[in-house]
Amino acid sequence: MKRLLLVSFLVTIGWTPAWAITRSEALEIAETFVQHRWTAQTANVRHGKDGAGVEIHTPDRSGGRCEPERDGWEVKSDNVGVAYKWGGFDTPGSFSTGVKAGKAAGDVYTSEKRRLGGAAVSGDAVGIDCSGFVSRCWKLPRKHSTSMLGGISQKLSSTTELKPADILNTAEGHVFLFVRWADETKTRAICYEAAPFSKTRQSEQNVAELVANGYQPLRYRQMKD
Repeated sequence: MKRLLLVSFLVTIGWTPAWAITRSEALEIAETFVQHRWTAQTANVRHGKDGAGVEIHTPDRSGGRCEPERDGWEVKSDNVGVAYKWGGFDTPGSFSTGVKAGKAAGDVYTSEKRRLGGAAVSGDAVGIDCSGFVSRCWKLPRKHSTSMLGGISQKLSSTTELKPADILNTAEGHVFLFVRWADETKTRAICYEAAPFSKTRQSEQNVAELVANGYQPLRYRQMKD
């Protein structure tokens, strides 16, 4: 509590905390994930249990675990986007290093993984999950879950207040990084996400449907315009 009060005081006198980030910086980081190119080998495909007995399924097209199929990666092809991994917090660089070392390229979301939480995170895989992606984009010092993101953010009164690098989040669910509006009526949003069955990618979302499904518009408290 004393530390938070100190930080609040320092901010009021013009001090910028080390973890503050601008909207443009956050989007630049996001784009390094969404545009990341890499080549997979057969060794990066994994369907079954890893060395610790954790069930693992990579989002490769041949495995039938990606959705839709076009978002899955292919062996010996030029793939774009960092593969989704439950509990993952890799950077594009550490992801590619792991791929070259023969680790599994991603590990898709399942309801069982949600139930098991951290116990379902595979050490044999590399990649990033939805909240890990936002944590990296916001330059957080450690991975924050979707339940934790609300604690470092302020809730916006309306989705129409969304600005680039804000998020649409569901605690214990999924999170989208808002990029821009797709229309003048602010009903459809262009977002970046680490999709649970594929990879980091750009997607277009119906905002009213997201809100109806429990998504909340949030703004990181240390975000700078």
